[in-house]
Amino acid sequence: MAFLSPINSLSRSIHLQQQLKSSLAGKHDHIASVHKQYLPNFIVIGAAKSATTSLAKIMKKHKDIHFSSAKEPKFFGRNYLRGWDWYGHFFETGRDQLLRGEASTMYSSSSYEFQYTPQLIHHHLGLIKLIYVVRHPIKRLISHWRHYRGKHPDCPNFEDLLRVKSMRKRIVDASLYHQQLTRYLKFFPADLIHCMIYEDLISKPKTTLSQMFKFLGVKPRLGKVLRKGKIPTQNMAGSKGRAFVEIPAWPPGFQQELLEIIRPDAELMLQHMGRPADTWDWSL
Repeated sequence: MAFLSPINSLSRSIHLQQQLKSSLAGKHDHIASVHKQYLPNFIVIGAAKSATTSLAKIMKKHKDIHFSSAKEPKFFGRNYLRGWDWYGHFFETGRDQLLRGEASTMYSSSSYEFQYTPQLIHHHLGLIKLIYVVRHPIKRLISHWRHYRGKHPDCPNFEDLLRVKSMRKRIVDASLYHQQLTRYLKFFPADLIHCMIYEDLISKPKTTLSQMFKFLGVKPRLGKVLRKGKIPTQNMAGSKGRAFVEIPAWPPGFQQELLEIIRPDAELMLQHMGRPADTWDWSL
């Protein structure tokens, strides 16, 4: 695939924003309505590096769920220009299934391309169910940086995450879970957003998945979706052609600098979930 020139990239970005605004204004409703009968009725909105790939694999094994073959369509944002026919084809064969879903972790990001995602989902899909998987914010951030560095060796160093605006928005903001959740709570009632914790998914998958499937309104059928009682591990560091990147060392003072930004938001998120403030250990 050829890389876009800066001019073409800027032109595409402007065009994307224009189309997203037109979509919210109802100008594309007639196009979307062609696919209305089989569009998703639930979406996993994130967070990145929180076992969403494993969750997608589990969803695909459930007999009552049709899950998008493209795990991350990113349609309500970056890929909107691909069009409704492109998005709709991921779900058309699931028109008779009880549930149809997709997972795009960028839906809970601060990227400019996804600034209208919550209202776009609400406008076109209505009050569907959303699943938000969160992980220890610092550990998730480290994993996200390693993943990105493995694909882009020239990306900024770990200690520069707060100083490089693009990296701060891409990686740090994705760990500000309550900030991201608040964007959705403006359009969706809290009881339609099932928040779950990655660490629970790993340590007690049966209980955690049972709660999730109950939220979706289907029987768990865990014997068919788990592997020896555990979730299938996917998307590990160094997989999918990415270079393996070691866990970074902490420069002096950087950990505390990050904690001052992330911990208050994390405590608000845990409070929203009804979880103790000490759910995540901050003595890394």
